[in-house]
Amino acid sequence: MKYQLLVFDFDGTLADSEASIMHALQLVARDLGLSGVDRSRARKSIGLPLRDTIAMGLGLEPEEASKAVELYRMHYNEVAFGATRLFPGVKDTLDFLRQDFLLAVASSKSSQGLKSMMQHLEIIDRFAFIAGAQDVQQGKPAPDMVLIALKALDVTAEKCLVVGDTVYDIEMGQRAYADTCAVTYGNNSADELRRLDPTYLIDSFEHVISLAHE
Repeated sequence: MKYQLLVFDFDGTLADSEASIMHALQLVARDLGLSGVDRSRARKSIGLPLRDTIAMGLGLEPEEASKAVELYRMHYNEVAFGATRLFPGVKDTLDFLRQDFLLAVASSKSSQGLKSMMQHLEIIDRFAFIAGAQDVQQGKPAPDMVLIALKALDVTAEKCLVVGDTVYDIEMGQRAYADTCAVTYGNNSADELRRLDPTYLIDSFEHVISLAHE
């Protein structure tokens, strides 16, 4: 088979977490006395380091957003576990894929929060490697998360497929010299993703099975 390793984004690719992210941002805005959340800008920033999502969603300067990170994490933990769901077919597809491939996750979530959510959703045991924000010096769209997965699992870039819903995921994979697969049901539109020229563009998670086995 063409690939040995499949690297998945989490938010917007494996799990539908937009509602919980927006709710947490609204609670931060309330605590800081802000008027509200720019949902369009926040949605487009999902996938970037958390500080950037807070800055764009709430209209804060980088230094102000950095100070709000722990506040956001507190509120996210309050609301996320009841509101986050796997997208249709994710669990069954992962079970099928792990028979033939190494699976990894590369997410801008905090490493601890990511693993806690994956345990909650009962998928953590499907993955050979998990990378969160604290595991790299540079977040997406830098290639660091893919590169450390390749090194940890002893796989070359040409044997790796990166799957994600944002332009940041696709750029991350491309900068690591891996093939890329954009999913259109997440936080970026098909047109936005197509501009990055991913190797594949799919509309449902189950389609990963057929392209990975080419």
